[in-house]
Amino acid sequence: MNAMVTALEKLIGIQQQLITCADDKKAALIERSVDGLNAITKEEKKLVKQLEQTEAERMAAMEGVSQEPAATNFQSFLDGLPGGQEKQKLQLQLTTLQELTAELQEKNRINDRLLKDSMSFVQHMIDQITKSQQQNFNYQSPTGQQNSQTGNRGFFDTKA
Repeated sequence: MNAMVTALEKLIGIQQQLITCADDKKAALIERSVDGLNAITKEEKKLVKQLEQTEAERMAAMEGVSQEPAATNFQSFLDGLPGGQEKQKLQLQLTTLQELTAELQEKNRINDRLLKDSMSFVQHMIDQITKSQQQNFNYQSPTGQQNSQTGNRGFFDTKA
């Protein structure tokens, strides 16, 4: 049972670190810091790997305590335990873990929206730069005829 409590404590710690990374990612997205975003992504990959390992430890501890297969969820496992202080501690840890997971999901939704907005802005700017009809910023004759050979080109020659 102690192994399960330890595994849940590790899971809670990792979730808290992931939440911190999500906050840092939000700041990096707002500041448009590509280098910062890359560093945060690398850190997140490490944390996710740790999360997977710790979850495997929790599952092994759960199999060691329970006679039922590990396919059952953790709440049904807790329901099968006799009452006591350890059950209350596990229930509290489960509740904390669920709250942290919900918070992380919300932060990830916000970051996803920021990322989509940023990508939309970049696409809009690319479209503005490479659009086929360049606005004529120079004086144009009153007849409206264009004498320039570059009238239908954008800022960049996209055929190059």
